[in-house]
Amino acid sequence: MIKLADAASSAAGHALKGLSLRIVSATRRRRPVTAHGLTDGVVLPKTSLTGAPGEYGLWFGPDFSSHAVLGEVLVDDGRRVRREVKGSSVPLGKFKAHMTGHIANRPEDVGLTHSEVTIPTSDGQAFPAWHFAGDPNRWVIHVQGIRTSRALTLRTVGPVSTAGLTSLSIAYRGAGDGPPQATSTLGLTEWRDVADAITFARTRGARDITLVGWSMGAGIALETARRHPDLVDRLVLICPATNWRPIIAQGAKTAGLPPFVAKVMLWLLSSRGGSSAAGLPEPLDFDLLNWTRPGALHVPALVIHTSGDEEIPLELSRAFANAHPSHVTLVETAAAPHGWEQNADPARFNRTIQQFLFQDYVDSES
Repeated sequence: MIKLADAASSAAGHALKGLSLRIVSATRRRRPVTAHGLTDGVVLPKTSLTGAPGEYGLWFGPDFSSHAVLGEVLVDDGRRVRREVKGSSVPLGKFKAHMTGHIANRPEDVGLTHSEVTIPTSDGQAFPAWHFAGDPNRWVIHVQGIRTSRALTLRTVGPVSTAGLTSLSIAYRGAGDGPPQATSTLGLTEWRDVADAITFARTRGARDITLVGWSMGAGIALETARRHPDLVDRLVLICPATNWRPIIAQGAKTAGLPPFVAKVMLWLLSSRGGSSAAGLPEPLDFDLLNWTRPGALHVPALVIHTSGDEEIPLELSRAFANAHPSHVTLVETAAAPHGWEQNADPARFNRTIQQFLFQDYVDSES
């Protein structure tokens, strides 16, 4: 009986460690579906992702390295949807595919001139960035979320660069093509790379810095502003991770796990032994990762969040805005999956960002 109890305890321990790693792992997890390519579109099993309104990308092929742009849903029979394929092609017949919000797969796809630059870090490493030249005094640094690539940020590079400002789309350690790091600290250390990107911009003439953060990238932007409030003039936060306790609880709920599992995972990741087992350099401070506390923000921030977000509930952005009424402007968009605010309503999304950037700049100058 003791051996059985020991085995059960060990199995439970491995299971909880695996769940904890799913939270902080920097490795991208695909959710492929079986697609069927036609001469006039592509058929996908209907889900909240594949049936979402707007334009999206589709990854497929070896290592999901091929990319196509999908238009609106043309046919919906309740079980499957047929979507238009725009300006590209997909294989005929059945193939594995993964829906994405990346309409632009490369910086060339946004139709803007760019250059590849390398940003040195304060600890002797370096990470790449795409530089889109504009106003040399006003720079906007775009920060992707966890387990994504810089291509995600091209959705905000477009409206910012069209408005005439300089854009810098960065990688950071553990994300995309940044310096390798197996696990994420959910922003508690990644902010250093964003601070190095600000230094890069400052040495090239930037006098006004806006950070645009997506999901966990928004938390990284918030942490950067906390550490260096003198270097950040404003924030644009899309589907922001402003409080990790309820985000992890929501993830456990979506996975069909009982509530106590999320509490155990939070305890493990905030403990020395549990965080070390998950490969973290130090325990996670979930109090510090809670931005819904009053007084945690001291720069103007625009928050754009969809009511359909099933990963980071909109209620967290409402709580964040209520905690900082003099600093936060919250714009709630039409229902869409997590991080797809721009895909669902690009005109409103782009206009909202441009208006905030210029209105806040005018206010700060007056």
